[in-house]
Amino acid sequence: MGHKGKSAQFALFSFLFFFLSLMSTWAYAQRVVDDDIASIKSLLSNRQFERAEKSAMLLLERALQQQNYPADELLGLGKTLKKASRFAVAKSMLTATLEQYTAQANLEKMSLTLLSLASVERHLANYAAAMAYAQRAMSLAHLERNEALKAKLNLEIGVIHQMQGDVESALSPLKDALGFFRVARDIQQTSATLVHIADTYRLLNETALSRTYYEDALTLLSTEDSNSILIGTIKIRIGNAQKEEGFFDNAVATISEGLNLLLAADNKKGVAEAQIALGETLIAMGNSSKGFALIQEAMAFAQSSANTVLIKQARLALAQALIDENNFEQALVYAREGTADARKEKDIRSQLTFLSLQLSAYVSLNEFKKALDIQAVIQQLRELLLNSQNKSAIEGLQAEIELVRQSTAFEQLKESKQLALAQAERENLSTTLFWSLTLAGILSLFLIWSRYRQRQETVLLAREVKQQTLALQQKNDELKRAYSVLEEVSLRDRLTGLYNRHYLESHLPGELRRSQFAAKQNTNNKTNNSDLLCLLIDIDFFKRINDDYGHIAGDEVLAGFAKILKDAFRQTDLIIRWGGEEFLVVCRQSNREDLPKLAERCREMVASTPFDIGLTSPIYITCSIGFSLLPPNHMEDFEVLWEQTFEVIDYALYATKLSGRNGWVGVIEIHDEISVHQTPLDAKFKFPGSRIATSFNNVASIKWPEIHEE
Repeated sequence: MGHKGKSAQFALFSFLFFFLSLMSTWAYAQRVVDDDIASIKSLLSNRQFERAEKSAMLLLERALQQQNYPADELLGLGKTLKKASRFAVAKSMLTATLEQYTAQANLEKMSLTLLSLASVERHLANYAAAMAYAQRAMSLAHLERNEALKAKLNLEIGVIHQMQGDVESALSPLKDALGFFRVARDIQQTSATLVHIADTYRLLNETALSRTYYEDALTLLSTEDSNSILIGTIKIRIGNAQKEEGFFDNAVATISEGLNLLLAADNKKGVAEAQIALGETLIAMGNSSKGFALIQEAMAFAQSSANTVLIKQARLALAQALIDENNFEQALVYAREGTADARKEKDIRSQLTFLSLQLSAYVSLNEFKKALDIQAVIQQLRELLLNSQNKSAIEGLQAEIELVRQSTAFEQLKESKQLALAQAERENLSTTLFWSLTLAGILSLFLIWSRYRQRQETVLLAREVKQQTLALQQKNDELKRAYSVLEEVSLRDRLTGLYNRHYLESHLPGELRRSQFAAKQNTNNKTNNSDLLCLLIDIDFFKRINDDYGHIAGDEVLAGFAKILKDAFRQTDLIIRWGGEEFLVVCRQSNREDLPKLAERCREMVASTPFDIGLTSPIYITCSIGFSLLPPNHMEDFEVLWEQTFEVIDYALYATKLSGRNGWVGVIEIHDEISVHQTPLDAKFKFPGSRIATSFNNVASIKWPEIHEE
């Protein structure tokens, strides 16, 4: 062998040696990671949380020093830490995992990690971050067309809104999640969604209705070998409902059943929740010492794990119990802490709850000045909550969810009847076969008779199945018709009969796409009737009407105002009650040059129409209008487009009010080139220039908000 051949052979042996060494090192590193993870899980199981967290952070630091660290193992450990309520460490683990999956462009694993991060941030009460992670995951789920992941994300988004007390925003995604899981026959997720819907109803103080949903979830889980943690959680919720209804003995029994299941499953968060519920019930029954001990134990775990939801529950339970024990000073400590945290989380409902406890304590301490101050804050928050929630929309969503829930029960009924028929047929066949074999040797006549009876019963069973199938189909048709009716009701404002925001949100994106497509086809023809025009209309001094004549008169004015808008605009235009005394009109297939004419016609019709509110003579009102082309400039993204358009018309409406009301200000179009004479509106929205129209003397006479405020 020549010198070159020996060199090649040596190079080959060197490469093989290097490769085997690398594989050996990787295998050793993998074994070390697996051993570390097993050790951390053991520490968590033995409730050695501090050691487990230190070991997890050490493992993470070592992993980050590698170029390609084991993301799958870190994801699993992050989920384990989350399950053990070690949320801060779980967040670090999952964040590192997300970076690795992002580098690998692994979209599926990125989505799952984002979902876990959303859940962790929710438990830490970082609701904005939680929503951001959930929305990022939803974008990936849409990209991957992963309907199952979309449903799980809808469930998470609903819970995030629910944790903040936003009932309307919570019910919509929860309804979508429930619909998917029901069709997919995913009993675990269907039950979990029903539980969160029930939790949301509890925010509305609908205890009986929430209990119905809890019991439905429990019934579903009883049909298969199910998650003992979820069953235990549901039993605690049902026990809480029993406690609130005054059935304390039943509550203790139900909560204890749930506690035992959660202890067996080593679910520490669930155990703490059960301890709080059981502690509250025992205190209500007079066993204060044991009740306080249970709640204090749960509070210690909640604080060690930074679980804000548990901390809030424990504070609320302790504050209420201390007030019942006449320990008002200590109750105030917990109530103030709870109020401060709820204010940080922007949770109005929790603020009201803790402030009510403060009010009770101050009254009992005869500190009436502080009590009056607290009462004033409570009144402001109640008005804010009342204005923020759309009662008709919530009722519509409740009706839609009830339809989905009933259809789930309906499917169970259908299956149970079919199973009963099949079981009856099997039993008859078994009976027939038994007697046939037994009597075959005695008398053939009995065998023939048995077969005859079998055929007759089969015919009868088939007929019954057909009849029941027809009946079930009729019920299905009735449910579909009822759903259509409820959907229509949920999209309309009850008082005025106009459409509401939900209708606009579902129809506006399609209208914008059609308008933009038509505009692209007619770039040189601005007179083409393909524009979308948007007008925001506000009744002037409406509060005075309510104050002077009462809310019934105010409702009469709103209903009459809606009729005027229907007369002033076309049937094809979208007329929306935006909220309170504000109305939004979107004119489809229109010309932007018609905006001043449309606004003036509306203003004049309102000003000249008498309103009969039951007095000896009618009253007259005026309105202010802000308008714009929709969109005002060239944009493609719908969310940005609609947000900016609304800000423009709202700004124009404000300018109308500052300029004297009973008029209109608006944008007809935005210039492509920078204008020498820019208006405050151009400066605010960074427009090159714009063509403004107004019913006042001229553009110079408009009092713009920023200038006026200065």
